[in-house]
Amino acid sequence: MTEAVLFDDAALFDAAGHLTDDGLRALTEDRLDDLGRLEAAEHLTFCDYCLARYTALVAAMPARLQQPMRDLVPQVQALMRRRSFRLFTNRYFSAVAAVVLAFLLWSAGLFGDIGGAAVTAVPEPQTSWSESLRGALEGFGTGMSDALAQFQTLARTGLDQIGSALDGADDLTPDTPTPTKE
Repeated sequence: MTEAVLFDDAALFDAAGHLTDDGLRALTEDRLDDLGRLEAAEHLTFCDYCLARYTALVAAMPARLQQPMRDLVPQVQALMRRRSFRLFTNRYFSAVAAVVLAFLLWSAGLFGDIGGAAVTAVPEPQTSWSESLRGALEGFGTGMSDALAQFQTLARTGLDQIGSALDGADDLTPDTPTPTKE
């Protein structure tokens, strides 16, 4: 097992702030800890000089280390097939379902005789907005007055029942005197 080089700024970076040769080799040989790999990767994202040195170091490695460990083409192709099938079904299934539902409703006669002769309906007389509003407000007023009348009747009935219960409770008091202490 290879020994991991602990992260040390002095060993990984030189005085100018670039990665050292030992630091680049440790990175390619996977001997840095997580923080060291993170620092080196972050430095390589903005330092073209160190990136060119790292690329040259990787290019000089044996070919077997430059290849992926397994062939990714079949896996990527299978993923692309699954995604294209999902895209196709998601896009067209809704449209097909809507067409089938419309056809079923039409054949059931829910839409009426669309292809037949046009039926002429006698137009209802037009009412003005003020007449419609007056009718709606009159209906609302009548409903509210009926509801209030029912509430008053209910409240009076309840109060009468409470009053009679209280009057009856006075009649139920015992006629015997209460004992007193002597």
